[in-house]
Amino acid sequence: MVRIWDYFELGGFMMWPLLVCSILLGAVLIERSIVVGLWGVIFKRRLTKRVWQGHGHILRFFEEVPPGLGLLGTIIGIVQSFHLADGQIAGGGEVGAGLAVACMTTIFGLSIAIVATVVRYMLDAAANRAIHFGQVKAVS
Repeated sequence: MVRIWDYFELGGFMMWPLLVCSILLGAVLIERSIVVGLWGVIFKRRLTKRVWQGHGHILRFFEEVPPGLGLLGTIIGIVQSFHLADGQIAGGGEVGAGLAVACMTTIFGLSIAIVATVVRYMLDAAANRAIHFGQVKAVS
């Protein structure tokens, strides 16, 4: 049985910054859920557009940086593969390990970016719907 940690280790050292990005994105998602989801219910207030769309710039960071980290890991993995294969093409195991690093960091980086993009679009759509139905003050 393959565990998540096995995939994490397979991705090499570039997985650590991707893990930090994942944790920070999770914190932003929890904060947005609390503010947008509970603010109006608990305090019975209409939210401003700024509150609905808060941290949009942070979500854009997570849309852009993790794929870059993943692609950097890809390049590192490919370079490792070529370095290990230098002069010994028969050693396919080492090449495969380097390519595994390349693939895992790309997968994790793109996964983080996809989640951040979907959440940002969902928050923007919810804010626009709330403005349309008069639940939000259109103050920027």
